[in-house]
Amino acid sequence: MKLQFKIHFIIFSGILFLSCNKKNSSLIYETQTARIEPVIGQIEVSGRVEANDTKKIFIDKKLKVKSVFIQEGDYVEKNQLLITFDNNEINKLKRGIAQEKILLEKLEREYKIEQELYKIGGSSKNSAIELKEQINIKKLALLTLEEDLSETKEEIKSPVSGTITKLLAQENYSVNTDEPLLTLTDLTNIKIILEIPEYEVEDIKIDQKVEIKPELFEQKKSYEGHISRVSKISKTSKNTTENVLEAEVQIKEKIEKLVPGFKISAIIYIDSKRNGILISKTALVFKNNKYIVFIVNDENTLEEREISYSVLKGNKIHITSGIKEGEKYILFPTEDLVEGMKINS
Repeated sequence: MKLQFKIHFIIFSGILFLSCNKKNSSLIYETQTARIEPVIGQIEVSGRVEANDTKKIFIDKKLKVKSVFIQEGDYVEKNQLLITFDNNEINKLKRGIAQEKILLEKLEREYKIEQELYKIGGSSKNSAIELKEQINIKKLALLTLEEDLSETKEEIKSPVSGTITKLLAQENYSVNTDEPLLTLTDLTNIKIILEIPEYEVEDIKIDQKVEIKPELFEQKKSYEGHISRVSKISKTSKNTTENVLEAEVQIKEKIEKLVPGFKISAIIYIDSKRNGILISKTALVFKNNKYIVFIVNDENTLEEREISYSVLKGNKIHITSGIKEGEKYILFPTEDLVEGMKINS
């Protein structure tokens, strides 16, 4: 009997202690102080890296490739030999030109003889005219062959210094004239293209500040830039199915190891040219069909404060009424918070 009474007494004492301790203790919540800041919103977008200077090298004759001296990814200097072609086509054209020149010389000799005969009445005027016409036809044929020869390449040299980013030419195969033999890119001259969703376009302007976060660095590094150009033609996004406008970004500093084809994440900052009280969106609580924020007064007691705000892009909102500068508010309110509760911050 004494043991049972002792156990009940210990349990009761523990409950009383916890109850008293709960009344005397206060909960800890993270708070922030409302301050007046520039009213700047944010739009998060994605994009890619492209080359500013890309040259596609075509030829317009179905020549047979003899030798290829480069591979995809190779860096080449200007005027470096890249590809040579089988010379059968060139030799054929040269033989044709030589043959036409012989025939032309023969016609010109016959024409001179015909003119002399005509002077002494040994030939008709029409014979001389016909020979002159044949000479003109031969000259045109010779000119066509010479132009064809000048356009028939024996080799291809690099027009600029750069990197081979695409190579289709193969040894001992004829060229496909509908596609480039190779693509040459200056990887040191790049541009960043952002995709702006159509519902965000009205907020985008030239010279807006942009924070670039390359996927290359897992978005842990950021670089500052600004929008330098906005396309006026809508395209389908290369990452999603929505319609977008492409915006080009100029960055302030060179980003090492960034090459065409890499993906980019970015934040575009929208400046409304005014100041106001901004708070984190996480502080909002929807209660009784209105938005409230829990204010912490000087006695660390909670007050429910109905607020009005204007929506901003990003993680903050602009308070238009309900909070004054310098007041503290709960940053991450929970469902058990009620007005009058004491907290620690």
